[in-house]
Amino acid sequence: MNAPWRARFDELWGRTVRGNGAEAAWQALDAGYGEAGRHYHGWRHIADLLEGHDAVRALPDFAGLDHDAIDLAIFFHDAVYDTARTDNELRSAALLLTHAAPAAESGPIRAAEAMIQATAAHAPSDDAATRLMLDLDLAVLGAPRPVYEAYAAAIRREYAAVPEAAWRFGRAGVLDRFLARPDLYQTRPFRDRFETAARTNLAAEADTLRAGHTGEEA
Repeated sequence: MNAPWRARFDELWGRTVRGNGAEAAWQALDAGYGEAGRHYHGWRHIADLLEGHDAVRALPDFAGLDHDAIDLAIFFHDAVYDTARTDNELRSAALLLTHAAPAAESGPIRAAEAMIQATAAHAPSDDAATRLMLDLDLAVLGAPRPVYEAYAAAIRREYAAVPEAAWRFGRAGVLDRFLARPDLYQTRPFRDRFETAARTNLAAEADTLRAGHTGEEA
């Protein structure tokens, strides 16, 4: 992760945690996002979300949100990522609370914790900041086709231990559940920009999986 993002994290930590521990927190994040198996859920993913947040934070739709809490959630939301487990979001949120102590009960930290846990299901949220965080996390679904295909291939590499037939079945089911939602995105700017392309991308990948091919073989 380059120096500007590290500087951003240190400043964010100082504003929200208001104490020591930035170095230890950063090292914990770097240990996670720097793991060899992070073909998608690595530092580049975090940088993409931070850049996406910067691009929209001034929009009227997002006025008044706690953007520091959103940034904290971005930094920590995939800090723990083990494809063999189902509690990664819970453990990522716990990592934030551990490093933020004794400020763990403060508003921004608790808000970020809730946003991190919300990424487990990406369910509709009543909280405006959470809606933005979730949309940022799903923006890749509406990316241009080559970017989307690179994303899908990277996810497959992260699940390399899963046999091909099981992968095709399971991944297609995940895509179908997303496609069955009335809206993929929970905020107007993201729906306007990404909804149509995301549905096209998801449907195309699902069709390819059911045809018996991976994105890399297509």
